[in-house]
Amino acid sequence: MRHLLLIITMMTLGSVSAYAQKIKVRKVKGNTAIIESTSPLAPGAVYDLISEDQLGDDSGPATRKNFVGLNLIFGNTKSDAPNSTNETTMSLMARYGWNLGTYELGPLVQMTMTHVSDVTATTWRVGGFADYNFTPNTPGEAFIFGLTAWGAFGNEDRGNGAKFDIVDIFGGGFVKWYPTTSSSACFRIDFGYQYERQTVAGGYYSDTGITGSAGIFAYF
Repeated sequence: MRHLLLIITMMTLGSVSAYAQKIKVRKVKGNTAIIESTSPLAPGAVYDLISEDQLGDDSGPATRKNFVGLNLIFGNTKSDAPNSTNETTMSLMARYGWNLGTYELGPLVQMTMTHVSDVTATTWRVGGFADYNFTPNTPGEAFIFGLTAWGAFGNEDRGNGAKFDIVDIFGGGFVKWYPTTSSSACFRIDFGYQYERQTVAGGYYSDTGITGSAGIFAYF
């Protein structure tokens, strides 16, 4: 009886240790995969993989299927309108999106403050965005680099008689940094080129320049 209890105890401890092991799939081709393991694996040995749902363990990396984010955007642009001067803009952009791994996309809402010729105007805009990740954004990845583009439209009233419809288009690159590989939140920096079309009575003007932003995103 004592030997039986000892064997059961050893089997239980071994099972707990096995459950604590984690593997990460690095590359897959057909039914063959290259993996990383937190514990040594024996060549030729066969291991049973048990999902977290079966174990009742949800302590692994957080999922990244959906996300919400907030960006603070700074820009300095110049219009091709006669006698125009440089415009300094500051925007707050809120996003909701879907993470498809390589691609991320969703709607956005943007509040922009524009300062030009001692006049400051606030504009609300709505639109959408899309990201292309060079590395799929999956749990376990800490740094994600890629390309991004977004577009938005709205109506601006500068309070000095100037009113016009606005269409904004931005394109550039970004980096996302997760403090830990299991983190559900990341910091993000964007940098690129912005084109703005301002439609006024009798025509339109183009406003272009460099734009950068920094923000924080939460995935779930």
